[in-house]
Amino acid sequence: MAIIGNIVIYIIMACAIVGAIAAIRNEEDGLGKEFMSGLYSIGPIFVPVAGIMASVPYLSLFIKHIFGPVFGAIGADPSIAATTFIAVDMGGYQLADVLAHSRDSWIMAMIVGYMAGATIVFSIPVGLAMLEKRDHKYMALGVMSGILSVPIGVFISSLIMKLTSTQVRDHVSTSAKSTYTFGPEFSTLLLNLTPLIIVVVLIALGLRFIPDKMIKGFMWFGKIMDIGIKLVLVFSIVEYFTGVFSKILGVWGFSPIIADKEDQFRALEIAGYIGIMLSGAFPMVYMIRKYLAKPLEVIGKKMGLSTEGSAGLLAASANILAMFNLVKHMRPKDKVICISFAVTSAFLFGDHLAFTANFQPSMILPVMVGKLSGGILAIILAYWISVPKALELEKMDRANGIIKKDEYLPISKSQAMKKAK
Repeated sequence: MAIIGNIVIYIIMACAIVGAIAAIRNEEDGLGKEFMSGLYSIGPIFVPVAGIMASVPYLSLFIKHIFGPVFGAIGADPSIAATTFIAVDMGGYQLADVLAHSRDSWIMAMIVGYMAGATIVFSIPVGLAMLEKRDHKYMALGVMSGILSVPIGVFISSLIMKLTSTQVRDHVSTSAKSTYTFGPEFSTLLLNLTPLIIVVVLIALGLRFIPDKMIKGFMWFGKIMDIGIKLVLVFSIVEYFTGVFSKILGVWGFSPIIADKEDQFRALEIAGYIGIMLSGAFPMVYMIRKYLAKPLEVIGKKMGLSTEGSAGLLAASANILAMFNLVKHMRPKDKVICISFAVTSAFLFGDHLAFTANFQPSMILPVMVGKLSGGILAIILAYWISVPKALELEKMDRANGIIKKDEYLPISKSQAMKKAK
């Protein structure tokens, strides 16, 4: 596993070099733009990561005393609770490290955070903010089917690591040797997945039977999360430069957001690590999209997707924000399928690949296989559970004028020629 992880890292680094050379020639387009976009992503990544990571001391107490007993009663590790709701690269990794009773459960929690945590704390609130209001119901349908695949994706990644005796780093580090062999009992795997299954089923049921209330709930959750993150961040910045809160209150309690003697991997460093890795990952995805466009389009058509839908799947694999930007151009069926796929497979070749390459490179293949398997299963579930409802809602939207008569319909050659003139 370590060899495969190293190969992937070298490929990303080669793409970074190509991207840098392209940026010297033209940083406004093509590979050069992708290279710079990776580096520019450090800022947007830092904001949520800093807010969450600074709050880890208080979040750990909250989860330990509120969710910990519930998870413990089931037999699951409390670290799973942390990453069920908080993405790995937004502080979930460090929080799970604090709460974990065993290294095996900590590693499982990391995998959970790539799928459940990333969806709940980031994709849902950000998606609802970015998408047009008329598309919220299609997002709900996509999340409903996609969230059901999360336990399967986590199980697949964990099983691969167990069967191959994958060695991992036993503490938070970007340079330590991978010496700990991941090998939990099957009973531990299943017990750790049980509360996750309960959570995702409850979310799916809510989206199925009370979608409007769930959507409002997600919107409020996103707003509250955004407000909290930004307030914690700005107060942490003020505290770092002035120490005013410690002087006035006598205690601060939040974790530093910049490396110190106690911890070399604070929020700023993690955002930087991810960004410099994305400077190679983004050009890599660009080249995949450019040179494998036709094969990908063929695959998309076999899956019943339009050109926009196929592009959406690839965009989500890099960064879900790119997919959200394409959703308005997709027909409702494709919206649902792409969003369901993104629940587990978002950031596959982007942030999550970069984070794994930095902190647990031997896990790259298991994580990618688990996320992709979950995404494929989500598409199958979407066709079975959500697409029929999406088609029904599309008819209603057309009848009510919410979707225009010719909107999303294929353009004929004659229409295309007229449009071109």
